[in-house]
Amino acid sequence: MTVVLISAFFGAVAVGLLVAGFVRTSGDDPDGRILREAGKGYLRGGYMLYVIRRMVLKRLQLEQREEQFCRAVRVNGNPRLWRLKRECTNGMLLFGMLIALSGLTAAMAASGAYADSKIETIERPKTGTEVYHLRARLGDEDIEMELPIKERTLTTDEVREIWQMAKETLPTQMLGDNPDADDVAERLNFVKKLPGTNIDLVWMSSDYKLIDYEGKVHPEEAEPEGSIVTVTVRLKYGDITEFLDIPVRVVRSLSGIDEKEQLVEELKKLDSDRVNDREWELPTDMGETPVAFYRKKDRTPWLSASLFLLFAVGLFAKWVSEDKRLRAEREDQMLRDYPELVSKITLLMQAGLTLRLAWDRITDDYLSSGQSDGPRYVYEEMRNARNKLNAGVPEETAYEEFGRNCGNIRYLRLSSVLVQNLKKGTGGLIPLLRKEAAEAFADRKERVKQRGEEAGTRLLLPMAGILVLILAIIMIPAFLSF
Repeated sequence: MTVVLISAFFGAVAVGLLVAGFVRTSGDDPDGRILREAGKGYLRGGYMLYVIRRMVLKRLQLEQREEQFCRAVRVNGNPRLWRLKRECTNGMLLFGMLIALSGLTAAMAASGAYADSKIETIERPKTGTEVYHLRARLGDEDIEMELPIKERTLTTDEVREIWQMAKETLPTQMLGDNPDADDVAERLNFVKKLPGTNIDLVWMSSDYKLIDYEGKVHPEEAEPEGSIVTVTVRLKYGDITEFLDIPVRVVRSLSGIDEKEQLVEELKKLDSDRVNDREWELPTDMGETPVAFYRKKDRTPWLSASLFLLFAVGLFAKWVSEDKRLRAEREDQMLRDYPELVSKITLLMQAGLTLRLAWDRITDDYLSSGQSDGPRYVYEEMRNARNKLNAGVPEETAYEEFGRNCGNIRYLRLSSVLVQNLKKGTGGLIPLLRKEAAEAFADRKERVKQRGEEAGTRLLLPMAGILVLILAIIMIPAFLSF
């Protein structure tokens, strides 16, 4: 019952968060613009994850860093809408998974999958001893115990009936790989117990030189025309003893007591008294104290909780890895585009364009290219800077913000060069840009060389695997040949 209530609680929390997401978006955005651009209004169900994550980031003073990251990967787009869509999607996944697992756990708990089931009888095992894991409710006290139950003792009539059937099958079963009783040269099958029962069998031979007590046959000791040996099997079960003679011909071959202890003793006594019963009833009281027995279940609700926890951890790891990947991709792309950008600015200014016109020309060329391979972050930052220039922001301020937004030392150096030469005049700007372009291409060449070396290092693992495979192909046939 407790598991059902806990599962229902978490399921209700998840449903409440989904409903609260729709209600909250209606309050935060009455005109319905949230997620409308994406055409996925149903994602508003995960809006509460967005709200909770914002609260946590604000409490940890990481909100500004998150804003900078979203703006960096969505320069001229809508960073808030992109972040909202991503977190609402994750919220729908998280809340949906919690509802599904809560419902599954509650259904299994309600069907008794996690609860000990009450029993009133114990069924004996067919053979051997079976240990029952029981929980006894003795009055108001719970007692854990392990009760070994022996197999049922057969009656005399049952043993004799089984023996009559065994006398017809044992001569054939005993032969093993031998074709028949007149042609015995292989080991005989001397079973210790009758199959499916606990009846002991003892095997004897009239000539242990030819057939020993384990059933091993020595055909080299047989006469040329064969030797007759009588195999005797003795059945032993309690006071019942029966014999069966099976003649075969061996041919030559070329090859301090507390309540728990009292309860256990009582159960053992009942077990001893009812050895002939297929099943027997458990006691309902111990003196004046009522007692009830339950078969313990191995299943627990921790599996469902572990699955949800694993899913949540995986989702969190996905968030972190995705952010790291986007940051790394942006950084790498901007480093690769830097030499090309400096060369374009240098070339256009040598052709007679001013810095502002060169900036606009590069941005227009980027926009007209259609961005078939995805956005280029440095050109998106240039586009952002041009929008500021068109809005009346001074050139020095726009170029300084461009360098800061790129977040790389090379772009900070470029913006510093541009701003200084705007103040002093553009006479010495082109030589500085040429020098910067040469250094940038040299750095790019070094990075390409370093990546080539890293690729070679990554190939070591598959090469080692191929080496092991080749050694296995060579060595295995060599070993098998011995």
